[in-house]
Amino acid sequence: MQYSSVSNIGKVRNKNQDYYGSVKVKGNEFFIVADGMGGYKGGEIASKLAVNFFIDYIKENQEEESLVNLQEHAINYANDKINEIRKSSDEYYDMGTTVVCVCIDNKNSLYHFSHIGDSRAYLYSKGVLKQVTRDHSLVNDLLDSGSINEEEAKNYEHKSTITKVIGCLEDIDVKSLSFEMDKGDIILMTTDGLSNELSKDEIFAIMTQNNSAEEISKNLVDLAIKKGGHDNITVTTILI
Repeated sequence: MQYSSVSNIGKVRNKNQDYYGSVKVKGNEFFIVADGMGGYKGGEIASKLAVNFFIDYIKENQEEESLVNLQEHAINYANDKINEIRKSSDEYYDMGTTVVCVCIDNKNSLYHFSHIGDSRAYLYSKGVLKQVTRDHSLVNDLLDSGSINEEEAKNYEHKSTITKVIGCLEDIDVKSLSFEMDKGDIILMTTDGLSNELSKDEIFAIMTQNNSAEEISKNLVDLAIKKGGHDNITVTTILI
């Protein structure tokens, strides 16, 4: 297995509010990407705290039987801790962050994905690229309820509005999915600075035309910047 993470401020923002990290415990590897929001410094702090609290919880609670539960509990722990900090300071009252993470369950040859918000995970396996997370967004809620159709969603005025983040809600409903592992798979985790700039076809092309995790991460970020770089861009690529 090889992996690479690349993060770039982009061409418009004056701070990078994305953050990422990883940790290995008992032969299982956890990766996380976060996209912060809120005030001048709030988003930058929220994303970093979420990653660090997530990693701390994983390290300190290795005896949990279920890796899915461990990962979800780590996200909830980060949510609780950031909420405490947010409530204690007027300066950070509106800070929050998305997170997307994956556990590489080597013992059972599985991937466990969990997420909150609109940072995404993709899985390339057996020649097919699949988006395995579904954005927690207003436009997706409206699609699910039948209030708008796919064509209306493309030009929806509040398309960027997200409905779930870490740090702004007391209770969060973490979504998790598991997939079987196969040799040659590629996992991609990104903030919306990438997914808002590149189509799925463009992502697929770069993932299949490059041979290393480093090349994939770098070339994805470079193309997102070339196409506008309107937000911070963070990519973690994992080759199995």
